Amino acid sequence: MAINNIREGKLLYHLTELENLPSIIKYGLLPRKDAQKLKFKDVANPEIIEKRNKFGLDNYVPFHFHPYSAFDVAVKSDHRGDDLIYICIKREDARANGFKILPKHPLSISECILYEYDEGFNKIDWKAMHTPGNEDEYIKHVKMAECITDLMIPVDGFASIYVKDDETKELVESLLNKNDVDFPPPFVNVQKWF
Repeated sequence: MAINNIREGKLLYHLTELENLPSIIKYGLLPRKDAQKLKFKDVANPEIIEKRNKFGLDNYVPFHFHPYSAFDVAVKSDHRGDDLIYICIKREDARANGFKILPKHPLSISECILYEYDEGFNKIDWKAMHTPGNEDEYIKHVKMAECITDLMIPVDGFASIYVKDDETKELVESLLNKNDVDFPPPFVNVQKWF
């Protein structure tokens, strides 16, 4: 996906560690508050987690509108050498299931207002979202707009899983097959984002 196609994109992106996938397959993709009970490897910065908890956002699963945000860059840098994956869902499914939208990253706001999908989507500053680079604080926070849900998302609700290479793709497909997850979905694809 090119940076200029974000608004028209069809997917939402959730970045996580590959080692979390067996638990995700078994229990679904869960809000942080529920996932913590199962022991998972967290990729988020503690400062971000603290602010999310303050706003009650630990009750939600976060997705971004693209895989190029400052969050993604930081996680890939901090977890260099780890196997990361993107779990993607369709935006139309998010909309149909009542997902909420934060038009900017929670660290940039003083109060947390969750918008219904359509209203939140229209509140996103898409011009800023399409601006190259993450140096400007406002643009950086807009690029980290979130689509969130308090629902558990079962693996058969995933549209795709993106991985860094063919070896990881085989491993993910093997995990899915061992757990009787039918193909498709989710499609497992190698992508250059890692």
